[in-house]
Amino acid sequence: MLKMLNNWSREIGQTQRSKGLFFILERFHLNHRVAFSHSLSDEIKELEAQLFEMGARCTLLTVSPENVEQRISSRNLNEWQEKTSKEMKVACELLLEQQKEYRNQAGNSIIPTIEINTDNKDWESYAKQIYFFN
Repeated sequence: MLKMLNNWSREIGQTQRSKGLFFILERFHLNHRVAFSHSLSDEIKELEAQLFEMGARCTLLTVSPENVEQRISSRNLNEWQEKTSKEMKVACELLLEQQKEYRNQAGNSIIPTIEINTDNKDWESYAKQIYFFN
C-alpha cells in the first residue's frame, strides 16, 4: 500500500519532501531484521529494498545506560513500584541488549539510519531531527 501511495504521489507531481508521502512505521524493518537476524530472508531484503527506493529513512531512539532504569520505571509507574531491584536490573539489561542489536542491524541495513539519544526528553528537537534527516 505504501508503494502504491508513493507512486501515486509521484504521478501527480508531488516529489518534494514537504509535499510528498510521509509515513512512520515504528522500527518496521529493524524489528524484522532483529527478529530474523539468524536467517534474513530474501523477502525481508526485498521489502527493505522497496522501502529504500521510496526514500525511507530510519530513526533509532535510544537511552544511555545510566538513564535506562529511570526511563523504564517512568513508562508505567504502577507496574514498577512492586518490582524488585533484581527484576529492574534484568529489564535494564534486556533493554540495553535490545538497543545493541538494533544498532547492529541498523548498521547492516541499506536504509539510512540516525540514532537519537532521548535522555533529555526534548521531543520537539527530536521531531525536527527526524523531519530534516536526509
